[in-house]
Amino acid sequence: MFCPKCKCEYREGFDFCSDCKIQLVEELPSEELENEEFEYIELITIAVTSDLCIIPIVKSILDYGEIKYFIKGEKIRNIAVFNNIMEIQVPLEDVQNAKDLLKDLDIK
Repeated sequence: MFCPKCKCEYREGFDFCSDCKIQLVEELPSEELENEEFEYIELITIAVTSDLCIIPIVKSILDYGEIKYFIKGEKIRNIAVFNNIMEIQVPLEDVQNAKDLLKDLDIK
């Protein structure tokens, strides 16, 4: 199962993308994957947290600000890891805007 928007792959039994909130499809069109252009973006860590509960809030705020982001270490939570540190990363050009949007959260 795949998300037609973000292209994430899901195990059987899932019907909706947890990030995009849309219906999954059985497979992605092959021409769409072949024609997709990838761009290198330098990501800068703007905050670090081990609080899993704050990540959905961070994502929501950055989505609202239309800022691309990556949460480094987010997927490790599926493994039994104590004190999992996650880094909130954004493109270099969006660092100040992202910091301004997230300033009221208790993350550094």
